[in-house]
Amino acid sequence: MEKAIDYLVGHPVLFVIAVIIAIMILFSFLRRVMRLFLVTAAILVLYAAYLQLTGGATHEAFQHIGLWFKNIFHFVSTLFIHIFDFLKSPKK
Repeated sequence: MEKAIDYLVGHPVLFVIAVIIAIMILFSFLRRVMRLFLVTAAILVLYAAYLQLTGGATHEAFQHIGLWFKNIFHFVSTLFIHIFDFLKSPKK
């Protein structure tokens, strides 16, 4: 692994190409994740409509779902903060 990194660092053109490909893969992944979140949100709206029509307790169900999304958002935001802090750290 170190040989591959040394090779990429030693050849700046290949390093830039590798970075561009990595960014493209990352954005593709994020786009698919956003699409998954949109589908999940649509399913949740349909579930809320079903509960409303059948007289179910929508407040309790969505309170748990909201707490779950809040925990996931907190985890992802903390992850990005740690990544940005790592990238900002001075290189020795």
